[in-house]
Amino acid sequence: MPTRGRVPGRRSTRREPEEPKENLDRWLLTYSDMITLLLLFFIVLYTISSLNVGKFKEISSALSAVFNGGNFGMLFDRSDAGTANLSFPVNKQPAQVSQTHNQTYLYTRTISELNLYVKQHLVRVVSNQSGVTISLPADTEFASGSAKIDPTYYPVLEHVATLLASIPNQIRIEGNSDNVPVGGAGRYSSNCQLASARAVNTLLTLREYGVPQSRMSAISYGSTRPLLSNDTPEGRAYNRRVDVVIVAPQKQ
Repeated sequence: MPTRGRVPGRRSTRREPEEPKENLDRWLLTYSDMITLLLLFFIVLYTISSLNVGKFKEISSALSAVFNGGNFGMLFDRSDAGTANLSFPVNKQPAQVSQTHNQTYLYTRTISELNLYVKQHLVRVVSNQSGVTISLPADTEFASGSAKIDPTYYPVLEHVATLLASIPNQIRIEGNSDNVPVGGAGRYSSNCQLASARAVNTLLTLREYGVPQSRMSAISYGSTRPLLSNDTPEGRAYNRRVDVVIVAPQKQ
């Protein structure tokens, strides 16, 4: 009796599994990656070749100062109306580049020496075309409606004076206020008069701390130079200030 199983003389119809074929197109992936990297490499080379080195160093110093407790004022050019526009001058003459580097150094140094007060919001430091400005909030420096300096603010002015006395720049002290009329029968009949008295008293205090009066001047802008809108209490508080401007040297 025949047994079950493979029939003699008949080939098996089962196919042995084929080995996977090697993908001969894999080199295209490596090639495309290489071309992409080369393209990026030449883009970087072109970018470096057209980089404004002076501006790069200025921005680098500014960012370093910001991350150490400063603010972003340096990256903006503050106009008289208080608006801010990015300014990236190119093709500077050597004298202009030197002046920019000096101002960058002065800004960084100011941030460094007043860093504690910057963090406590007792001063603000910005840099613009006029120079480096140390902004003193009037609500901290003075009582409301008064030009008498609060005694607790004297240590701040002393540190500011120490910095100012060590540099040769001219100093312009600017009194600013909000647009709310001075009310009552106080000593000052207008914001301009109050801002002027505050600027003068700040100048006299800095003189007492060693800043030569021959390098300082005081001026009042009243409410004509707001930095923020006077429509909010926060904006008005920001606009009430005394700006101590370290005047940038005149361009040759």
